[in-house]
Amino acid sequence: MYEKIICAIGLGSRERAERLLRTSHALLSPGGELIVVHVIERFPSGSESPDNWAVSVIKEAEDKLDALCKRLGIAASIEVRTGAASRTLLTVAQEQKADLIVLATHTSDILDRIFGSTVEYVIRHAECSVLVERADKLHDTAAKEVRTKKA
Repeated sequence: MYEKIICAIGLGSRERAERLLRTSHALLSPGGELIVVHVIERFPSGSESPDNWAVSVIKEAEDKLDALCKRLGIAASIEVRTGAASRTLLTVAQEQKADLIVLATHTSDILDRIFGSTVEYVIRHAECSVLVERADKLHDTAAKEVRTKKA
């Protein structure tokens, strides 16, 4: 059981987000704290302060994560940040003094092979334990097919 868990929710499916939240909640000590983190990586820059669009994107992500936690009956604080996912997750974990980071893999692509994956970076540099949910290749393939059909 862990006292403070960072649950990283990425751009994957709602089902994966639910599994990550349930897993994190199950590993939480009674009275422990769950922090759900989402990092927006591809964020346009150009000004010192966020514009209305940026604020609305962050607020939308916070609202969706809050609604998901409430629907599952899981008490958690929500943090949405911008930046590189791997480094930002580690920063939040360090700031919060987390003793576990829970995150999921995804089907790797060419960018992962060139630059390395978020999961790989977090595993190598985290100061706390890391639990990695493996990508379900069948589920990822089905989700990719659905996204392709919508486009």
